[in-house]
Amino acid sequence: MNAAPRTLRELRRGIEAGRHTGAQVYASVRGPGNGRTVLDLALGEARPGVPMRTSTVVEWASATKPVTCVALMRLVDAGLLGLDDPVHEHLPDFAAAGKEEVTVRHLLTHTAGLTSTVTGVVSPERMVADICASPLAPDWEPGRRSAYNSVAMWIVAALVARLSGRRFGDFVRTEVFGPAGVEEAWIGLPEEEYDARRDDLAVIAGFPPSGTREWVTWERPTGGGHGPIRELGRFYEAFLAGRLCSAGAVAEMTRPQVAGAYDEYLHATVDRGLGFLLRTSYAGHSYGPHASPDTYGHGGRNWCVGLADPAHGLAAAIYWNGRADSDLEALRQPATLAALYADLRLVT
Repeated sequence: MNAAPRTLRELRRGIEAGRHTGAQVYASVRGPGNGRTVLDLALGEARPGVPMRTSTVVEWASATKPVTCVALMRLVDAGLLGLDDPVHEHLPDFAAAGKEEVTVRHLLTHTAGLTSTVTGVVSPERMVADICASPLAPDWEPGRRSAYNSVAMWIVAALVARLSGRRFGDFVRTEVFGPAGVEEAWIGLPEEEYDARRDDLAVIAGFPPSGTREWVTWERPTGGGHGPIRELGRFYEAFLAGRLCSAGAVAEMTRPQVAGAYDEYLHATVDRGLGFLLRTSYAGHSYGPHASPDTYGHGGRNWCVGLADPAHGLAAAIYWNGRADSDLEALRQPATLAALYADLRLVT
């Protein structure tokens, strides 16, 4: 394992400044076979008086979204649906309120413009029914505008459940995490797992749902991933190695589907693949100064990020146990990733 002095120094600087209480970092570099783990570290506290360990379960938040999208792409690979299929061909109720032209591709590129009236924790069935009944955003033309559209992941998960005949969380565990070698992660922890691991859950100060039973066990495809951050890194490791999707699907997911578009939610220009964020002018989502142009990944609520950099064979994930606003994250994430690249001698 690499000692990672620069990365540790950057993380400790944040702890001393009160930006976070602890952190986890995982990185692997691709060799002749699968990825070789070069870093798996934890420091600080998971919650007051409890040390952060590499095994501590943390919340991935929106860094979950690429997992949700890969689950659907496995069904695309299996020929059960196409990217340009209208969604209502597979979910007939979705056609309500003028959504007939929304395609599967629109869901994965945040160009669908879906809305919902639901707030709070509700069942997947209620959430999907509400989105199906709700109209598009005002004056929205699917595929012609771009705005980060978290609720679209509920429809992605509903497609996975409908076409596989299985609960979405179960499908992810066996068909995505299984082949990825990810054993200690879930989208919605089962109740018994929550009871067994509740003393090893990170809790983010100032975010009341963090670590609670209702929140952690919610099978939320938009952001309900929980597990040590190394498991998110292993997901990227497996995707980079071609173990989760066909070569064609990997190429499709990681090429710019939306290029230089103004994201009306982020107020920044972005390049998006299918489920992955590629390049962006929003500094809080930057992969740092040393990432190659073909890097892809996704952040989560300004406290974690997962990524793959094919040019360097790198898969990495970082979790900071502390909330951050966009200005702080615009400093913290690129600085930590710059230190990580330097420690791994990937700076060119």
